[in-house]
Amino acid sequence: MPSDLKISAEVRNAIEDLELFGEESLYISRVEENIKKGSSLSKQGQLEALYTRYGNCQNCALGSTRKKIVFGTGSLDFKVLAIGEGPGYEEDRQGLPFVGKAGVLLDKILASINLDRKTNVYIANIVKCHPMRDPAQPDLRGNDRAPTPEEMFSCRPILDQQIEILQPPLILCLGSVAAKNLLNSSQGVSQLRGKVYDFAYPVSGKKVPLLVTYHPAALLRNELLKKDVWHDMKVLRDLIAKL
Repeated sequence: MPSDLKISAEVRNAIEDLELFGEESLYISRVEENIKKGSSLSKQGQLEALYTRYGNCQNCALGSTRKKIVFGTGSLDFKVLAIGEGPGYEEDRQGLPFVGKAGVLLDKILASINLDRKTNVYIANIVKCHPMRDPAQPDLRGNDRAPTPEEMFSCRPILDQQIEILQPPLILCLGSVAAKNLLNSSQGVSQLRGKVYDFAYPVSGKKVPLLVTYHPAALLRNELLKKDVWHDMKVLRDLIAKL
């Protein structure tokens, strides 16, 4: 979501309430109330309010080293919410998820079952800022690392609110970090994939199917994983057909 958003009056009202009360729980409770009432704010309006609230987030150390926050991107009339672990080098510069080599491969994987981030997929990450091995060298390529438990904990409220706003009918976890976080599991992706899980929305408790597959970056390192990912995509395609 671009940083130069023109915020509508309805969004400004939501933001003013947040500033007045200064409580994280206020937004979560408002999201829950909007779901029950059919929502007085559009999805776009709610996402704009959420982005404005967290656009300058400093809730963990990643906020002080990022170039751009990577909020999420895709169609709001979507079938699948795809969730990765966090931004990398290219994402940090463009402010969009999955735009590097792994993103190009992800687009090809999704296209194999007629999915596209422009029309029927929304993409987000567990953390919204770039985790680096050496934050003192932000322009160094290959400086990526997995987010720490503390960073994921600090960032999780943003994803939780995105889920409640977007109301995804299906969730696809890309890689071990996302899968472990959302399923609260210690198992790796090779153990978690191949099954369909019930995922409960963090506020409303609504349950939707969740599928786990390998992160596209893993396929760039090991092409033998493509067979497993294709199997996972066929399962996802079958789930979509049942919507």
